[in-house]
Amino acid sequence: MRLEQTPRTDQNVRISARLVTSSTILHLSSDELERTINQEQTENPALEVTEQRICLFCSTPLYGPSCTVCGRIIQNTPQLAFTPETPPQNITSENQWEQQLFFYDSDNYGFTEADNDDAYDPMALIPTSETLSENLLRQLEALVAPEDGLIAEQLVGNLNGRGYLEISVQEVAEHLQVPLERVEYVLSQLQTLEPIGIGARNLRECLLLQLAAVSEQHPPHHLTHIIIDQYLEQLKRNQLAEIARKLKVPESEVRQASDYIGNMLHPFPSYIYHSTNNDTPLGSSTSYIHPDIIIRQGENGFEVELMEEKRYNFRIETHYPDQNNQAVRETNKDVQKYMYQNRDRAKFFVDCIHRRWRTLKRVAEIVISHQKDFLEKGILYLYPLTRAEVASILHLDEGTVSRATANKYALLPNGSLIPIADFFDGSLRIKYILRELIQAENPKHRLSDEELAHILTARDIPLARRTIAKYREEMGIGSSRERGSGQGSCLKQG
Repeated sequence: MRLEQTPRTDQNVRISARLVTSSTILHLSSDELERTINQEQTENPALEVTEQRICLFCSTPLYGPSCTVCGRIIQNTPQLAFTPETPPQNITSENQWEQQLFFYDSDNYGFTEADNDDAYDPMALIPTSETLSENLLRQLEALVAPEDGLIAEQLVGNLNGRGYLEISVQEVAEHLQVPLERVEYVLSQLQTLEPIGIGARNLRECLLLQLAAVSEQHPPHHLTHIIIDQYLEQLKRNQLAEIARKLKVPESEVRQASDYIGNMLHPFPSYIYHSTNNDTPLGSSTSYIHPDIIIRQGENGFEVELMEEKRYNFRIETHYPDQNNQAVRETNKDVQKYMYQNRDRAKFFVDCIHRRWRTLKRVAEIVISHQKDFLEKGILYLYPLTRAEVASILHLDEGTVSRATANKYALLPNGSLIPIADFFDGSLRIKYILRELIQAENPKHRLSDEELAHILTARDIPLARRTIAKYREEMGIGSSRERGSGQGSCLKQG
């Protein structure tokens, strides 16, 4: 037998810098995308961005300090280049430099031809996040006098990881040797900032601050304030019957107020921010939560509106001075090459943004088409949908769907703001049922995990006892023994 060397073809997947950058842009949250666009516009002279100033909660165009529809007061954040009358610009051109230099699957973010990785550095797109402390101090600069800057720094610097003030105003006044009234004034200004409840000295004050804010948009149950103010400890121990007895009202009314507190208020204001874990210090990388898509009830059913699509317009500069002068072109070849590279980079960047919008909108449309009952009737009708199913329908990679839905939020027709990932969480419906069963249980006979499993099985929801225990712990609800001794909490934790 004769042995010969034969060539073998190996298929190797080449991960280009453009592919990484494209996938990264798809994965960014709305705040991260804003910082990325700001940075790219600063570094690339060929890219022009105009921004329509809109309400980041309902997408209404803004022409003043507050939204005329939802009533929210909008913070004075730096705008890119506010020219709302400027229409969207067509970025196509007949110039030779702007011909497509690479080919890719525009939906799955996969490139089929090698490109010049050195021409575009994805590391330049890594956003620099503003910490919560920096954000609060920046906002306080506009509210307090310059001589109170040290007071503001002391107050913000003494906020713990949950957003509570760990030092008394008296201690700050003595340390800085300033009148107590000035410290109290700066604290009162700090407590007006977002996230609402920041700077509170305890849970009661935090919830009351939030209640005062959200009551303007969502009228609370008439028992909410008195329960927070006088019966918070009993509420934390889920002693609803005890609260009802003292208030001389039906327990069902106390339960309604408890549901409002659990759904509308948050015990730890700093947790509203994105954080890598619950132990992250206050000065860690954080950002506000705003909706990425708005789901509205239209004439032909539910409609999807993309916030970013209404907010940003892009234009690529296709001319530069003296580009038609042959002599100038000969003597400025380096300048010409630099401009062409920036135009190519700008076109690729804008294309990534547009593909992000198209992908997010396609995924959202498929999701709401499967979740109509949930949008109309509530969480009990949440359809068990998976990202793999959406990917199959749209002929996308499952990873693309995961990146498109990660760190994104949807504003529902009822005004609720939820992570888009919740549409794929089949446990939410079960957790809701579990919470209802536990809240309605007989105080003299608390339901064990085994009994809860039997009840759900009878409702055609077969679950193991250990799964019930897992869901219960995730909701912050104690075991039957803990609930019986008043230790189990039904207050929503971060």
